[in-house]
Amino acid sequence: MPGRARLRVPKPRSVQQVRSIARRAGRTKHVRDVEVNPATGSVLLTFPSDDPIDLVIDELRLVGLEIRRIATPTDSIHTESRGAALVRGVLGRSNAQLHLLTRGQVDLRLAVPAAYMALAGVNFVRRRGRLTEASWYQLLYWAFDSFFKLHEQATVARRSGPRARAGG
Repeated sequence: MPGRARLRVPKPRSVQQVRSIARRAGRTKHVRDVEVNPATGSVLLTFPSDDPIDLVIDELRLVGLEIRRIATPTDSIHTESRGAALVRGVLGRSNAQLHLLTRGQVDLRLAVPAAYMALAGVNFVRRRGRLTEASWYQLLYWAFDSFFKLHEQATVARRSGPRARAGG
């Protein structure tokens, strides 16, 4: 529903934890109202209906909340290393900052392929379109490939619905 998002604080949870998450969510720029039900771990956020949910999620991440999609049975196996989790966290915060700075117009999923595209264009001009060295067309391929791979997850995530889990 536009202008509303319901977060679930995963178990085990305490009343204090649910209220702390609600306070942090209430300090964000776009969230107008926060309603909590500590017994169920539900946090209902209200924000302007014309604000994209992605901006609200990015702000929640910046105040230290971990926003995840609903877990499925296949998500029960954790295969991410500590190093990968650290990189994912740093890049996630960087992505959130870029998204907020550009008011939702640009994120890393667009910036990375665009950088490859720009490098491909520069190399194409320098080589005058010759295929003697593959650098420009490899970069062009990487631009398209990374764009589609980075956007594939977003498409799958949208199918699962707008509900999310909050932790922090």
